Amino acid sequence: MDKIILTGIHLDVHLGVPEEERAVPQTIIADVECEYDLRAAGLSDDFTQTIDYAAIHETLQTAATRRPYALVESMAETMASAVLEQFDVASVRVLIRKPSALEARRVDWAGVEIVRRRHA
Repeated sequence: MDKIILTGIHLDVHLGVPEEERAVPQTIIADVECEYDLRAAGLSDDFTQTIDYAAIHETLQTAATRRPYALVESMAETMASAVLEQFDVASVRVLIRKPSALEARRVDWAGVEIVRRRHA
């Protein structure tokens, strides 16, 4: 299956445990892959035959920033659900990296990756 891919999406969000951590915005970095048949767009060179990358980005940003999250897992689930609701994609993969999660332990980032498929 073909994919639309957005990598390195920087978002300032309220995320973390405990509540004091959520009070201060922090940057996460997300990668998203959407399975979508791109054949018609590739053959026609017609923008209406694909999905607007900026619209995907806006959906992700809205989902990630609409409320504070304790868990990165919950944020990833909300982002994946929003993409499946807004766009006719077969599946979505969301990888969220949280660079500040374990920086005191000299870990570049911690995060989660989920894949959600549209139910037939």
